[in-house]
Amino acid sequence: MPDSKQPRVFHLITRLLKGGAEGHLIATVQGLDRYEFTVGYGSEYVQSQVDSLENAGVSTKRFPLVRHYNPITTVPAVLSLAWYLQRRDFDIVHTNSTEAGIIGRFAAKLAGVPNIVHTVHGIPFSTDRNNILSQFVLTCERQVASYTDRIVTNADIITEDYLERNIGTSEQYTTVYSGVELDAFVDATPADDLPGKRPRIVMIGRLTEGKGHGVLLNAIESMDEDIGSVCIVGDGPLYDELEAEILRRGLDGRVFLIGFRDDIPNVLAASDLLTLPSFREGTPRVITEAMASGVPVVATDIAGIPEQVADGESGYLIPTGDAKALRRRLEQLLQDTELRQRMGQQGIERVKRFSVEAMVEETDNIYRDLLGKDCQL
Repeated sequence: MPDSKQPRVFHLITRLLKGGAEGHLIATVQGLDRYEFTVGYGSEYVQSQVDSLENAGVSTKRFPLVRHYNPITTVPAVLSLAWYLQRRDFDIVHTNSTEAGIIGRFAAKLAGVPNIVHTVHGIPFSTDRNNILSQFVLTCERQVASYTDRIVTNADIITEDYLERNIGTSEQYTTVYSGVELDAFVDATPADDLPGKRPRIVMIGRLTEGKGHGVLLNAIESMDEDIGSVCIVGDGPLYDELEAEILRRGLDGRVFLIGFRDDIPNVLAASDLLTLPSFREGTPRVITEAMASGVPVVATDIAGIPEQVADGESGYLIPTGDAKALRRRLEQLLQDTELRQRMGQQGIERVKRFSVEAMVEETDNIYRDLLGKDCQL
């Protein structure tokens, strides 16, 4: 049973799926045993993620009105969450992701929660998103920042971006890099069931808008057919559309959709380079995982990615939506084994700052600072 003297922390996330933000949250609450955690999540979830938390002794609570970019349910979601928080004695409310961050901070303010923390897992403002929606989100972010004691970003550049948009003040911000269990990726056994020939490009992530799958297909379509293969790992709402598009372009012998995998260390060990041509990100855990695996990265020059990938040293950075630049860098790496090995080794050296242990310790420091000396830890 949890110690009644332990500080009580409520985490809220929009969707409890299999993404990087969810991994960050779960690693945090499982890594800090001096707090009593409850994790709230919205309408979309994966039962195995809920079970993982419950089995670790973390209470969970589903809030069906918390939905991904659904303005209609926002006000009812705030009211229902505020009612829930008012009936419990939480010391900290810690929100994660954009929608939960807006709803959760409004609700925590209404409920009179003494300490409010928000983690920005990715910049929600990008050129491929509706301008009206972006403006609505920006207005909400500016308002809820005034209720927030600490805003956590996973890259310094994200802090700079938010401050340039007049979201909060510099004193509110702390950078905590999203951590990964690095040891799991060292000397992992290569998966032996991946389709296609080597060298192998891998793209890992949820199949959803904004990840740049179309940019990757454009790049591959114009490449020499004799150069390697591509495995797209993940599941999501774009699966059927991507499958049809691969067939329409005649890429089905070179590009393979292999669905969700729970053996990412093994997948990376069987791959030669990772690409992530996203339009919006935070500090993607999959890039950290690739670096820990000694796999070079080609990704877009956005958000926290430049703080992970040293351009020209551990991989290459390209502009968003630039299929020609992506093709050029992929071909360069596919055709040069020595270059891939050298960049992979550089990634191994850089990745040490992105450990789970560092992430958990820095989060603990934030909680201690907010709770003060009077709290028994």
